[in-house]
Amino acid sequence: MPTRITNFIHDSVQAPDSAPALSTNFDTADVHAHDMTGLLPAFKGAGLYHGMVDGIFVKLTKTSGSPTKVTIRLCLDAAGDEVVVPDTEATLVTGISTAATMSAAFSVGLPIVQQFTATQRFLYLFAKLDAGAADFVQSVITWRE
Repeated sequence: MPTRITNFIHDSVQAPDSAPALSTNFDTADVHAHDMTGLLPAFKGAGLYHGMVDGIFVKLTKTSGSPTKVTIRLCLDAAGDEVVVPDTEATLVTGISTAATMSAAFSVGLPIVQQFTATQRFLYLFAKLDAGAADFVQSVITWRE
């Protein structure tokens, strides 16, 4: 009889009190830092990340102009130089009752294990718009092991 394989699904949620203001360019000030192992129990490897990023969700609040697309970049460093998920664009979907609330979802499916060191367990999510400006109010990275 074959062995049963079980996946554990985890998430990292960022909703900063002071949301970064996005524009049409990537900026090191407009980033969400995701602690990929912050909620794992200690027996899981002393905070080492071993997993596959499945999806990324972003929520924005429009402040000006007419943004229709958001581009994300996922990096190993806060400077945005060690890219693990290159620039990926999605169409923003507006809320039904509040057009100023916009969101997008990305399917990734990428193992990001070997790039981490024992002291590095964060992924940094950058975003930019095609036009206008918006506040980067929330992001969620789901991953599985």
